Amino acid sequence: MLKAILSRSVMVIAVSTSVCAQAQICSSPAIWHGGSQPMLTGTTCGQETNNGGGFCGGTFDAPGPAFVMQATFAPVGMYTQFSVSNASGFTPAIYVTSTCGQNGACVATGDGQNPVPNTAVPDNGTFYIIVTAASFDQIGACGTFGIVSDGSFPVELQSFSVR
Repeated sequence: MLKAILSRSVMVIAVSTSVCAQAQICSSPAIWHGGSQPMLTGTTCGQETNNGGGFCGGTFDAPGPAFVMQATFAPVGMYTQFSVSNASGFTPAIYVTSTCGQNGACVATGDGQNPVPNTAVPDNGTFYIIVTAASFDQIGACGTFGIVSDGSFPVELQSFSVR
């Protein structure tokens, strides 16, 4: 019962936005927490460009630069999905992988129309979330975006009491 109460309580999200000012690349990814930071905004322009062979082991072309985030997912997913919104200047694609760069196999993918569901991402692990232009976009396509979660990935208990 306590687990159910905690699960429901983390779904109540305060509205906040975080903007990343420095380069978000494989060697220095943005850290995203989901629920405690439900929306992260950024730009793919001027970001990771070491993606000439694409992502997901080369399965998907990446015609434009990529914005790289890192997230640690809790043992039990406390979110239903995360998705890209408010994209401008490019058609967004989302790749979730355990290793950053073109050679990492993807555990999940999504795009501007299809969110990444929690059933697609393994629990209890740290993954890179890469936002880049869809394979059909023009070479160099980039732009601004927001990535949103409807819950949190790791959960830290701030206090607990029994009465």
